[in-house]
Amino acid sequence: MDTVGADGAGSWCPKPLKNRDVITLRSWLPMGADYIIMNYSVKHPKYPPRKDLVRAVSIQTGYLIQGRGVKSCSITYLAQVDPKGSLPKWVVNKSSQFLAPKAMKKMYKACLKYPDWKQKHNPHFKPWLFPEQSALPTVALSELSIQHADSLENIDESSLSETKDDRGEGSDEDSVN
Repeated sequence: MDTVGADGAGSWCPKPLKNRDVITLRSWLPMGADYIIMNYSVKHPKYPPRKDLVRAVSIQTGYLIQGRGVKSCSITYLAQVDPKGSLPKWVVNKSSQFLAPKAMKKMYKACLKYPDWKQKHNPHFKPWLFPEQSALPTVALSELSIQHADSLENIDESSLSETKDDRGEGSDEDSVN
């Protein structure tokens, strides 16, 4: 079973960088105890690039989740993304060193709390297992086309310098609700 949907996501960048957004087409494929969840950028006529955001491009992003027993799994994360813009070297270095590990740490913490949370929040609602439960609007694939990075405006942010606030010192991003 292959289920497809389109969504938009915003990324709120630290000052002085411009915020990003991305429009992706996501599909997931259950394979017994394993799942593949992948997405890539698409163009959608209802969601053109906005002037106040830099449109980033997900070339290919996703997860391979492999079941390792009743309460265990391994997750492989792949992110091939073009954030667009002419970013300073320190931004690229920082993001490659910290973003994916931080995301995995947050996911791990959330997974530990998920069974208890799910029991209290619509425990039988599982649209990833039962797509017919999804109330999200469907999108006709004919309305979409692949978003190529070279077709987007290149915003020059290369002259921006790193400040203490930009480094995320004292950030609460590590906390999980």
